[in-house]
Amino acid sequence: MVSVIEPPFGAYALPAPLESLRRWSIGLGRSGLTRRVTSAVRRFCTAGRSGPFDVEAFPGQQVRLYPGDNLCEKRVFAAAQFWDWAEREALAAAISGTPGPFRFVDAGANVGLYSLAVRSLAGGGGMLGLAIEPDPTNLARLRVNLAASDASEIRVVPVALGVGGSLVLADATNRGEIRAVESGAGETVSARPLLDLVREAGLTGIDALKIDIEGAEAPVLAAFFDQAPRALWPQLVIIEARNGEETEALAVLRDKRYVPAGRTKLNGIFTAPRDLICAGDG
Repeated sequence: MVSVIEPPFGAYALPAPLESLRRWSIGLGRSGLTRRVTSAVRRFCTAGRSGPFDVEAFPGQQVRLYPGDNLCEKRVFAAAQFWDWAEREALAAAISGTPGPFRFVDAGANVGLYSLAVRSLAGGGGMLGLAIEPDPTNLARLRVNLAASDASEIRVVPVALGVGGSLVLADATNRGEIRAVESGAGETVSARPLLDLVREAGLTGIDALKIDIEGAEAPVLAAFFDQAPRALWPQLVIIEARNGEETEALAVLRDKRYVPAGRTKLNGIFTAPRDLICAGDG
């Protein structure tokens, strides 16, 4: 993890009046009209400023946002209440029903917003996190964000998910959509199986898995379920499924008897088979 943030966190803070406006925007709730207001507030606060911006994204979680090239950072800037709110409500419910530290695996961590949202919901240190991200730029932002929030309980793994060997990063205009592919132009990164990373992190169970690796979810999940003991199967899964589309990855989950618990424009939410929930991890 980054131990020293350069320049120090706060160097890119908004002027006080604009920061007050940004926080007011986040506190407005989630009505249809509010969405328009938050968009206007974001444009006003960032006008003439290219970023980054040092802000509090979620209660107690400090981040350095680059809204100009990453859609999720743009969305969180002045409208964190809208950002994946159904998924976060599912995570909050799962956290409330978990007696010990909440074990969260963030596969395709991007700049760490999901990990920090879970950290906020879990009350700071009430979690054990594993954040997996291969892209060097996103990875650098992820490390800064975790350091700014003093989130030492979240372990960062700088690899792509796959069966092993290496993959190539395919660039994208939105940094949240960078993909690891088998060949092509781009930076080469190491690939590792999900199960290996979970074991190396010392996790004895997974209370929630968020996986968003731009279309590569199916083989990664299939390999994990084929090899992982049931004690390591996640209790909750949040997985990319844009516009309600049916994907091979969703078929993998259904084959393992995961139960659909919600759908959003971007993701599917699944809970573990009943017998797995009842058994827990022992």
